[in-house]
Amino acid sequence: MHTNRQVNAPVRNAGPARSAKPAALRARTLSGVLAALAIAGLAVGCGTASSGGTAAWTAPAGSTGSAGLRAAGSASAAPSAVTSASAAGCAGGGATGASAPALQAIQFVGQDHGWAAGAGRIVATSDGGRTWSRQYSGPAVLDQVDFTDTAHGWAVGPGTVLRTTNGGTTWTALREPRLSGHCLTVSSVHFVSAGLGYAIAGATPAGGAAVGGSGTPEAGGQVVRTTDGGVTWSPVSGAPAGAQAVCFGTARDGYAGADGRIWRTTDGGATWTLSFTEPPASAGQGSASQSAGDAPELGCAGSGAAWALFLGTGAAMMHAPYLAYATQDGSSWHGVLEEPMTESAIRPGLHLPAGPGTEPGPFSVISPDAAAFTGYTPPANGWGAAPLDLATDGGATLTSAGNIAAINEPLGTAFVTPARGWVVGENLKTQTFAIEATANAGHTWTTEYTTG
Repeated sequence: MHTNRQVNAPVRNAGPARSAKPAALRARTLSGVLAALAIAGLAVGCGTASSGGTAAWTAPAGSTGSAGLRAAGSASAAPSAVTSASAAGCAGGGATGASAPALQAIQFVGQDHGWAAGAGRIVATSDGGRTWSRQYSGPAVLDQVDFTDTAHGWAVGPGTVLRTTNGGTTWTALREPRLSGHCLTVSSVHFVSAGLGYAIAGATPAGGAAVGGSGTPEAGGQVVRTTDGGVTWSPVSGAPAGAQAVCFGTARDGYAGADGRIWRTTDGGATWTLSFTEPPASAGQGSASQSAGDAPELGCAGSGAAWALFLGTGAAMMHAPYLAYATQDGSSWHGVLEEPMTESAIRPGLHLPAGPGTEPGPFSVISPDAAAFTGYTPPANGWGAAPLDLATDGGATLTSAGNIAAINEPLGTAFVTPARGWVVGENLKTQTFAIEATANAGHTWTTEYTTG
């Protein structure tokens, strides 16, 4: 599943709404695309710069960018050119995949400006979702989008890091980190400003994983940092080894997670302290990977505050283990929700409120006190459903908002307030992807954009 991270306006002025996509969902796209890469040391850059300086991807002549798309309310604008500042063999457009989701990531900066991305496309809105236009058409499979303001943003996928400094009018392909002659895919990208950002480099996707976390767990990578907007990356020394997720609420305050544990830094990554360890599986319960600790997805919300979704492996009767925790100060963590059937067997003494769906979906951090969680319930009614829960009061209150209309399987979400949010996902019946929006905490939904 995905990692869609969200830090919104309540966290910082005009801050972006980000969400976290569970690794099992993300791995469906990545598996088979990336080779396993061992982390021994990290060198900046990848290969030699391309000599031509010409656009790597350009909209076909006369294209309106609407081929195979249907945007509610308006025709799509022409996709922008993507110029290449990348190294040969490291960021030449990234992976392609006909089966990759057409939309699987979404982010908003405030309530008006938003971007959604997927296989071969980036679409954007500047009017709160009333109209969407296509900004990018190309070969890249994109599973993350991250903006710090209305101008500066990044779209990321296997073998691809794209950057814009003008709100998406143009996108530039950047180099990925390079290790011993190998280019490392970056994931869990989290930019704090136009220059400063953090990511995981070299993580190996979960083998054979699908929604619900079945298959082998995702192997972690190395926390890396950029100070020039992603042009170059360097290792964050002292960060936990095998990291699977990272987020920063401020330039100095951030979290990294791996195998059921979460570390915190308050000095920009110079030093890290273990902040939280998920409750262990009971003796004789759970798989070997669960005994070692579940893979966390993280969302930061300003200084000290964070939300974490732990993703177990294996599934039983279309149920998959997951549980969520939150902290408002970085010192004390409290449980928010769990998948009750599987977790009651793995951790019978936990008894957290039931989360949305029998399998985990992406979640969106709204503020230190609020987050939106989606899930997936396999086909009890023929196609399955995508339920939504809203956590408020720092996670002490969990409210079921029902199912997201027109989507069976959620892939990315961005909420700017507990009432106002967007979800991208797939309608399994029609095999189309859509952007769904709510202005009343999920009671009703509006389809703003669908693929053809």
